[in-house]
Amino acid sequence: MPTFSRSLRQSLRRARALADEGRHRYAELEHLLLALIDDPDAAAVMRACNVDRDKLLRALVTHIEAEPGKFETNGSEVSQPAAGFQRVFQRAVVHVQSSGLKVVTGADVLVAMIAEGDSQVAVLMREQGMTRYDMTRAISHGIAKADVVLRDREGRDDPGRPIVSDKLSGSAAKVLLLNDYYTPMEFVVLVLERVFGKDRETATRVMLEIHHNGTGMCGIYPYDVADAKVRAVLDFAREHQHPLLCVLEQSSSL
Repeated sequence: MPTFSRSLRQSLRRARALADEGRHRYAELEHLLLALIDDPDAAAVMRACNVDRDKLLRALVTHIEAEPGKFETNGSEVSQPAAGFQRVFQRAVVHVQSSGLKVVTGADVLVAMIAEGDSQVAVLMREQGMTRYDMTRAISHGIAKADVVLRDREGRDDPGRPIVSDKLSGSAAKVLLLNDYYTPMEFVVLVLERVFGKDRETATRVMLEIHHNGTGMCGIYPYDVADAKVRAVLDFAREHQHPLLCVLEQSSSL
C-alpha cells in the first residue's frame, strides 16, 4: 500500500486545520487546494502550468466566503473529511499503486482533484490554466507549459521533436516512445497499432518494453516520415489528455 510523502501529510493536516479554524462541518476540496498551494510537489506543478498561486489563493478565499451554505458551521472545532475530499485521496492512491510506485505526493493529489470535473475546485483550477494534460506532462517529463509554447513559436509542437531541416530531411530517424505513469498501457498499445501499424502481439511487447525500460523503439523511418509519426502520436495523446511523449533520434540507416 503506498504511503503519503511527508509534505503531503503536512498538507493534509493544514487542510483539516483550515476547516477546523473556520468551524466548518466538513473539510472540503477547497481546504485541500488551499493547503496544496504551499505543498512543494503540488506547487512545482502549478509553476509548470504558469499558475499565479496568489491569485488562486484569493479566488479560493473569495469562493469560500461567498458560499456559506456549503461551508456550514456546527460549532465544533473538529471537521470531518467530505466525500469529495476522501474520493480524491482514494483516486491518487489507486493511481500510484497501479503504477507500481510507493509514495503519494501532493502532485498526485492535484491531478486527482482536477478529475472532479463538476466541482468548483476543478473549475477554479481550469480558470488558472491547469489541465490534466499539462500537469501530467510536467510530472512525467518535466515539461512546463511555457516550454511547449516556446517550441510552438519555433515550429515545434512538443519538446523532443526537432525541426526538420533540409540537411536532415533526407536522413533516417528512430521513433521512440517514453514511459510515464499516467498514460494507460492500453492507450500505448492503441498508438502502436494505429500510428505504427503493429499487430496486437508486437504492440503489447513494445509497450511492455517501454514500461519496464523507460523507452521503446517504434521503428526507423525516413526523417520526414518519422517526424509525421511523432506529430500524429503527440496530437492523438493530447486529444485524449495523456502525457505520452514521442521523440526522434537520428539514425545512420534505415
